[in-house]
Amino acid sequence: MSKCSKCDTNISFMSVLNTPNPLKVKCSGCKEPIHMDKVTGGIAVLIILAITIPVLINFYGSENYWLMIVLPVVAVAEVTYFLLIKFGMVKTKDAS
Repeated sequence: MSKCSKCDTNISFMSVLNTPNPLKVKCSGCKEPIHMDKVTGGIAVLIILAITIPVLINFYGSENYWLMIVLPVVAVAEVTYFLLIKFGMVKTKDAS
């Protein structure tokens, strides 16, 4: 499990969900930025995008596209990225 190097708090799902930059997550405990390793984080983001973008393009124009396609795909992508951080596959700068 990846933790904040300052306060030793586990990285929360909401921290990952609320960040505009997947390589820089704000700690839910002390609000300090937690920097992800550029290599492991970048690879994870690229793989997730390589899967989600074709799915979104394939179903573009479908009925209820935003509710039935975009929302679930983005939710799965966010959960996947969080789980990769949680299980240590995406490392923090201090933990690498």
